[in-house]
Amino acid sequence: MRTPGLSAACVAALTLGVGVAAASASELPSQVSTNWAGYAAITGTTTHAFAKRFTTVSGSWVQPVATCVPGQPTFSAFWVGLGGYRKSSQSLEQIGTEADCSGNGSVSYYAWYEYVPAGPHTIRVIPVNAGDTIDATVHVAGDAAIVSLSDVTSGLSFTHKKIMRSPRPDVGAAEWIAEAPSNCNRNNCTPLALTNFGTVNFTNATATAVGLDGVHSGVVDDPDWIYGAINLQGMGHFRFGHDIASSASVGALTASGNAFSVTYTGGQPPAPAPSSGPTGGTGTSGSSGATGVT
Repeated sequence: MRTPGLSAACVAALTLGVGVAAASASELPSQVSTNWAGYAAITGTTTHAFAKRFTTVSGSWVQPVATCVPGQPTFSAFWVGLGGYRKSSQSLEQIGTEADCSGNGSVSYYAWYEYVPAGPHTIRVIPVNAGDTIDATVHVAGDAAIVSLSDVTSGLSFTHKKIMRSPRPDVGAAEWIAEAPSNCNRNNCTPLALTNFGTVNFTNATATAVGLDGVHSGVVDDPDWIYGAINLQGMGHFRFGHDIASSASVGALTASGNAFSVTYTGGQPPAPAPSSGPTGGTGTSGSSGATGVT
């Protein structure tokens, strides 16, 4: 899957447009991306000295039901990850699930992981079904990136570790994202048409960061880092050179700061996020799911 900065199946930059002004010192102005919808937390500035680098991101969601239309292949990915947010990013470590529609109107659900700039891998040991509860975690220690995913409903789990030296893991951001995967050719990536997934609810969204004062764990809107919402609004590549509108709107964080929803809105512009989204400019993350995974 490719994220706001990078993409997985293809590496697609997270294309963001700055929106309304931030509501508080630790919030970013809301942003619009052509491929990401969700929340991101980034390392701080001089006024947010704690989060110098993230080490772990975790989250849960219920695999949404995809609505497919014959003749309209579409794709959607749901994941947690580290890195890939900033335009200068070279890597992204992520794991999640997919809900894709084929041209004949059939749906496929599956789990995957990816260490961008390398391509995505399908997790075949965990069959995924709509309605399954998914727990996912990405952890980085030095050059080692470890991704884990559990299907709570079936009781199956998966863990994979990779040593990343060129490029090294990106630990500048933590993300909880619903994405329109991209089709990539070398360095050029095109977001694909987004699947109608209804609404996906992210819960248990937490991150751990290392700063000047030690190690700290918190929720999305923890004051020790900067966070923001991202809405998805763009044109997804369809077929025969045609593009169709793709959009998804992010809901406000719950009072606990660790849960929110993302709703498919089709061709309708997303409503302004109650919590403003990241300003990091054009991220470079890339999640991939659908493209390049078989």
